Amino acid sequence: MADQTLTCSKCGNKFLVIEQEQQFLNEKRLPLPTNCPSCRQLRRLRLRGGRQLFKTKCQKCNKEIVTSYDPTKVQQEIFCKEDYEKYFEENDPIIKDPLPNI
Repeated sequence: MADQTLTCSKCGNKFLVIEQEQQFLNEKRLPLPTNCPSCRQLRRLRLRGGRQLFKTKCQKCNKEIVTSYDPTKVQQEIFCKEDYEKYFEENDPIIKDPLPNI
């Protein structure tokens, strides 16, 4: 079984299906892919739901940050990494009030 060059049915780009991939697909009784790896990856990402990033400012130090939380919808404060770590150390109940020694 030789490597096959196929044409993507979505974008029209050519892609290679190597011999090992063909053997795997034959063993699992699956057809050869009709889409290139990039189009298949894009399809999987769309099925998972898109991720959107937002530019905003840390609400403690005012530093520009990128976050996955929409600042117009989130009620909690949004911090940069450094301020979040400080906040977590100050407010974590396990660090603040550890369990007594037994």
